[in-house]
Amino acid sequence: EWAFLTHAVLSIPVFFCMRAFRPEKSISELDVVPENKKNKRQPTNETEEEKKTDIKGGLRLLGKNSDALIFFFLVFVIGTSSGCIENFAYVRVREVGGTGNNMGILRLVSSLAGAPMFWFSGPMTDALGTDVVLALSLLAYVARFFNYAWMSHPYHALPAEALRGITFAAFWSSGSMYAHKISPPGMKATMLLIMNAMYGGLGQSMGAIIGGKLQSKFGTVKTFVYSGIFDICFVGALVTYLASGKERKFSTSSIDP
Repeated sequence: EWAFLTHAVLSIPVFFCMRAFRPEKSISELDVVPENKKNKRQPTNETEEEKKTDIKGGLRLLGKNSDALIFFFLVFVIGTSSGCIENFAYVRVREVGGTGNNMGILRLVSSLAGAPMFWFSGPMTDALGTDVVLALSLLAYVARFFNYAWMSHPYHALPAEALRGITFAAFWSSGSMYAHKISPPGMKATMLLIMNAMYGGLGQSMGAIIGGKLQSKFGTVKTFVYSGIFDICFVGALVTYLASGKERKFSTSSIDP
């Protein structure tokens, strides 16, 4: 009960922050175009009319782009790893004597580590590239799996929880930017929807199911060890793919016909 009340109270400042960022001008005022600028906007309007949304055509173009397909499959694998580790990490903390207070501190560390990463993820993606950021995200899951598997005290999970916040912030920001870049005309929101579905829908659901099956049969420790080994193998296959070819992968600016 107190947890829900606390959440409600802490949500009040968010409401005022959202109201503070409302646009000063109304939509009708924004639509008013000065006479000397009307001629300049006409070509843009004509171009926007020509670029009508063609979802089926956009998906066909997406299906022909190997980088885009690998990207969404990688998002699915990261989502599967997330579904497994998020559902059973605190089960493992309980197994080593963790309490609710321990879990609260662990989640706080995760949030504090992830918040700054959303700010720095853009420059980091520009410096390293989307491919490197995604590969590092999977390696972070490997480290987290083994950290949870071999810990013997609740606070031994602190490095894994810090990695949780950093990894999600870097992965989600970098993935969103790449999905936005490769979006066919009129499909930017659709591509982000597909990314979210592959990660939070199919990926995390599949991870929860697979993790549950493994945990009930082998226990939590072996579940994390097996999951870490799988992710290592997948990273190896990913690095092999990224190293193949002369052009750098995931460098596509857009998917064109």
